[in-house]
Amino acid sequence: MNKPLLALLLMFSSAGLWAQQEDVDLTTPAGITDQMLNLISVEQGVDPDWDAFRNLFSPAAQMLVTRKDKNGRSIIRDMNIEEFIRMAGGNYAAEGFEEHAIGRVVNEFNGIATVFQAYECRNLTGTYEARGVNTYTLAFKDGRWWITHTLFTNETPDAPLPDELLFDSNKG
Repeated sequence: MNKPLLALLLMFSSAGLWAQQEDVDLTTPAGITDQMLNLISVEQGVDPDWDAFRNLFSPAAQMLVTRKDKNGRSIIRDMNIEEFIRMAGGNYAAEGFEEHAIGRVVNEFNGIATVFQAYECRNLTGTYEARGVNTYTLAFKDGRWWITHTLFTNETPDAPLPDELLFDSNKG
Protein backbone atom coordinates (compact mmCIF):
# COMPACT_ATOMS: atom_id res chain seq x y z
CA MET A 1 0.00 0.00 0.00
CA ASN A 2 1.39 3.41 -0.88
CA LYS A 3 2.17 5.89 1.93
CA PRO A 4 -0.31 8.65 0.91
CA LEU A 5 -3.18 6.15 0.82
CA LEU A 6 -2.16 4.69 4.20
CA ALA A 7 -1.98 8.19 5.71
CA LEU A 8 -5.43 9.01 4.34
CA LEU A 9 -6.91 5.79 5.75
CA LEU A 10 -5.35 6.45 9.16
CA MET A 11 -6.66 10.02 9.16
CA PHE A 12 -10.24 8.90 8.45
CA SER A 13 -10.15 6.02 10.94
CA SER A 14 -8.79 8.37 13.64
CA ALA A 15 -11.51 10.90 12.85
CA GLY A 16 -14.08 8.17 13.40
CA LEU A 17 -12.65 7.36 16.82
CA TRP A 18 -12.71 11.03 17.83
CA ALA A 19 -16.30 11.35 16.61
CA GLN A 20 -17.31 8.34 18.70
CA GLN A 21 -15.77 9.92 21.80
CA GLU A 22 -17.50 13.24 21.08
CA ASP A 23 -20.84 11.43 20.70
CA VAL A 24 -20.64 10.22 24.31
CA ASP A 25 -23.25 12.11 26.34
CA LEU A 26 -21.56 13.61 29.38
CA THR A 27 -24.05 16.49 29.46
CA THR A 28 -26.72 14.61 31.41
CA PRO A 29 -26.51 12.62 34.65
CA ALA A 30 -28.00 9.58 32.88
CA GLY A 31 -25.52 9.92 30.02
CA ILE A 32 -22.36 9.95 32.15
CA THR A 33 -23.53 7.15 34.45
CA ASP A 34 -24.52 4.96 31.49
CA GLN A 35 -21.13 5.69 29.92
CA MET A 36 -19.39 4.35 33.01
CA LEU A 37 -21.21 1.04 32.56
CA ASN A 38 -20.44 1.03 28.83
CA LEU A 39 -16.74 1.46 29.49
CA ILE A 40 -16.46 -1.44 31.96
CA SER A 41 -18.55 -3.75 29.76
CA VAL A 42 -15.99 -5.59 27.64
CA GLU A 43 -15.54 -8.90 25.88
CA GLN A 44 -13.23 -11.51 27.34
CA GLY A 45 -9.62 -10.70 26.45
CA VAL A 46 -10.32 -6.98 25.95
CA ASP A 47 -9.14 -4.30 28.37
CA PRO A 48 -11.54 -1.48 29.15
CA ASP A 49 -10.56 1.95 27.83
CA TRP A 50 -9.16 3.13 31.16
CA ASP A 51 -8.25 6.58 29.83
CA ALA A 52 -11.86 7.20 28.79
CA PHE A 53 -12.95 5.80 32.17
CA ARG A 54 -10.63 8.20 34.02
CA ASN A 55 -12.08 11.07 31.97
CA LEU A 56 -15.48 10.54 33.62
CA PHE A 57 -14.17 11.45 37.07
CA SER A 58 -13.03 14.58 38.87
CA PRO A 59 -9.36 14.37 39.97
CA ALA A 60 -10.10 13.54 43.63
CA ALA A 61 -13.04 11.17 42.98
CA GLN A 62 -13.57 8.24 45.31
CA MET A 63 -15.20 4.86 44.76
CA LEU A 64 -16.63 2.82 47.60
CA VAL A 65 -17.95 -0.73 47.63
CA THR A 66 -20.14 -2.06 50.42
CA ARG A 67 -21.08 -5.63 51.14
CA LYS A 68 -21.85 -7.95 54.04
CA ASP A 69 -19.31 -10.42 55.38
CA LYS A 70 -20.17 -14.00 56.42
CA ASN A 71 -21.38 -12.72 59.79
CA GLY A 72 -23.68 -10.08 58.30
CA ARG A 73 -21.44 -7.16 59.22
CA SER A 74 -21.04 -4.33 56.72
CA ILE A 75 -17.69 -3.96 55.02
CA ILE A 76 -16.76 -0.79 53.14
CA ARG A 77 -13.85 -0.66 50.72
CA ASP A 78 -12.77 2.90 49.87
CA MET A 79 -10.47 3.59 46.91
CA ASN A 80 -9.53 6.21 44.37
CA ILE A 81 -9.91 5.62 40.64
CA GLU A 82 -6.39 4.22 40.17
CA GLU A 83 -6.87 1.79 43.05
CA PHE A 84 -10.16 0.63 41.52
CA ILE A 85 -8.48 0.06 38.15
CA ARG A 86 -5.69 -1.96 39.82
CA MET A 87 -8.18 -3.96 41.92
CA ALA A 88 -10.79 -4.78 39.28
CA GLY A 89 -9.12 -4.09 35.95
CA GLY A 90 -7.52 -7.47 35.35
CA ASN A 91 -10.78 -9.31 35.98
CA TYR A 92 -12.65 -7.38 33.30
CA ALA A 93 -10.23 -8.48 30.58
CA ALA A 94 -9.71 -12.01 31.91
CA GLU A 95 -13.38 -12.86 32.39
CA GLY A 96 -15.21 -10.30 30.27
CA PHE A 97 -17.93 -8.25 31.91
CA GLU A 98 -21.21 -6.59 31.15
CA GLU A 99 -23.30 -4.26 33.26
CA HIS A 100 -26.38 -2.30 32.31
CA ALA A 101 -28.88 -0.05 34.04
CA ILE A 102 -32.26 -1.55 34.96
CA GLY A 103 -33.45 1.58 36.74
CA ARG A 104 -32.48 5.11 37.65
CA VAL A 105 -33.54 7.96 39.92
CA VAL A 106 -31.87 11.36 39.38
CA ASN A 107 -32.02 14.36 41.69
CA GLU A 108 -30.43 17.52 40.34
CA PHE A 109 -30.01 21.07 41.65
CA ASN A 110 -27.78 23.98 40.66
CA GLY A 111 -24.89 22.03 39.20
CA ILE A 112 -24.95 19.01 41.50
CA ALA A 113 -26.76 15.71 41.05
CA THR A 114 -27.19 12.38 42.74
CA VAL A 115 -28.06 9.28 40.76
CA PHE A 116 -29.32 5.96 42.10
CA GLN A 117 -28.77 3.52 39.24
CA ALA A 118 -30.06 -0.03 39.62
CA TYR A 119 -27.92 -2.49 37.65
CA GLU A 120 -27.59 -6.06 36.46
CA CYS A 121 -24.11 -7.37 35.81
CA ARG A 122 -22.30 -10.58 35.03
CA ASN A 123 -18.94 -11.82 33.95
CA LEU A 124 -18.79 -13.65 30.64
CA THR A 125 -17.35 -16.86 32.08
CA GLY A 126 -20.63 -17.53 33.89
CA THR A 127 -19.18 -17.51 37.41
CA TYR A 128 -20.63 -14.20 38.60
CA GLU A 129 -23.99 -12.50 38.24
CA ALA A 130 -25.54 -9.79 40.43
CA ARG A 131 -27.99 -6.95 40.70
CA GLY A 132 -27.58 -3.92 42.89
CA VAL A 133 -27.36 -0.16 43.11
CA ASN A 134 -24.66 2.28 42.04
CA THR A 135 -24.94 5.72 43.59
CA TYR A 136 -23.17 8.67 42.03
CA THR A 137 -22.51 12.21 43.16
CA LEU A 138 -21.95 14.46 40.16
CA ALA A 139 -20.80 18.04 39.60
CA PHE A 140 -21.41 20.11 36.46
CA LYS A 141 -18.40 22.05 35.16
CA ASP A 142 -17.17 23.18 31.75
CA GLY A 143 -20.36 22.10 29.96
CA ARG A 144 -20.44 18.52 31.24
CA TRP A 145 -20.96 16.34 34.30
CA TRP A 146 -18.10 14.86 36.33
CA ILE A 147 -18.37 11.92 38.72
CA THR A 148 -17.03 12.98 42.13
CA HIS A 149 -18.04 9.92 44.13
CA THR A 150 -19.52 6.47 43.59
CA LEU A 151 -20.80 3.92 46.06
CA PHE A 152 -22.16 0.55 45.03
CA THR A 153 -23.61 -2.52 46.65
CA ASN A 154 -25.24 -5.73 45.47
CA GLU A 155 -28.78 -6.82 46.15
CA THR A 156 -29.15 -9.54 48.81
CA PRO A 157 -32.07 -11.77 49.85
CA ASP A 158 -32.55 -9.47 52.85
CA ALA A 159 -32.29 -6.31 50.73
CA PRO A 160 -33.97 -6.75 47.32
CA LEU A 161 -34.03 -3.86 44.86
CA PRO A 162 -37.07 -1.66 45.53
CA ASP A 163 -39.48 -1.15 42.64
CA GLU A 164 -39.11 2.65 42.83
CA LEU A 165 -35.49 2.30 41.61
CA LEU A 166 -36.42 0.12 38.62
CA PHE A 167 -37.56 1.01 35.11
CA ASP A 168 -41.16 -0.17 34.55
CA SER A 169 -39.95 -3.02 32.32
CA ASN A 170 -37.83 -4.41 35.21
CA LYS A 171 -40.41 -4.25 37.99
CA GLY A 172 -41.26 -7.55 39.52
